[in-house]
Amino acid sequence: MSGDVTIAATVADPPPWALARLHLRHLTVLCEIARCGSFAGAAQELHFTPSAVSQQMAELERNVGAVLFERLHRGTRLTPAGEALLAHAEAIFDRLAAAESELRSLADGRCGVLRVGSFPTGTEAFVARAFEIFRKRHPDVGLRLIDGEPYETVARLQARELDLAVVFEIDGWPVTADYAGREVCSAPDLVCEALFDDPFLLVVPRGHPLAREGSVGLQQLAGQRIIGSPQHCPPWGADLLRASAAARVKLSFDDTYRTVDFAALQAVVATGRGVSLMPALATRHLRGDLCAIGLEGAPIRRVSAARRDGAEPSAACAAMLHALRTAAGLC
Repeated sequence: MSGDVTIAATVADPPPWALARLHLRHLTVLCEIARCGSFAGAAQELHFTPSAVSQQMAELERNVGAVLFERLHRGTRLTPAGEALLAHAEAIFDRLAAAESELRSLADGRCGVLRVGSFPTGTEAFVARAFEIFRKRHPDVGLRLIDGEPYETVARLQARELDLAVVFEIDGWPVTADYAGREVCSAPDLVCEALFDDPFLLVVPRGHPLAREGSVGLQQLAGQRIIGSPQHCPPWGADLLRASAAARVKLSFDDTYRTVDFAALQAVVATGRGVSLMPALATRHLRGDLCAIGLEGAPIRRVSAARRDGAEPSAACAAMLHALRTAAGLC
């Protein structure tokens, strides 16, 4: 067969009882191969030998009577039959996770544990308060909070390590991408509820000529040195570049310094090196020698609460969503 795809030999039709022989360990391996894109990657993640992974998938194909994989020169992809079985496998694991949670609660007399993800400025601004609102209303529900960047949090949702997550994304930066712009995890099916927009503000030293302005336009950034996120780079440099191009304004990006740490960014701006952008939530503790002003056409962080699709949210998830809306001033 020409090309870079080699399709496994046709698998014989299974007897009518064969599907009853599906094993969870086989479905676990199938899901991991889909996530990693290769047998070798799945073997490494599961601490199996590559031979064991191949043998288990060969047995799975015999049991279902279908070819599940296309072997590429670099990696593996699922056939339509493999994609179909993967969807069912993920649904099975979602139901098993729900059953485990419910049975654990029944066994020890608790009402379960709700695992929530967030990002640091969101936790400081409103998520910590939402936790306290939730605790007062539902004292018997255990809470776990894990902070991280949105792409890390989405990966934890995908791995079923979280039940609910507060995330953000920018138009030019999807929630699955890291700060170098690399897609670091696949996008699971998510149900997202918008909470609010968090616009970026222009941060300048107090002695800067623009500091006297209540708000500025992109035209007023012409000739300014912009630091912190070089052009074409996430999380906001690429969006600012697109906005300036649409406004026919040429901006000057300084690519000698780049950071996503807001305290460090403020320190550099305070030296007079240049101006920068910070989301409004992050300016709650701005240095005294800096000021933040509105910028027309600035990028916007869109903050939302996300959960995996495929099942109705638990009562605890629904209660936490209400607490998040309350803490964010939406209720």
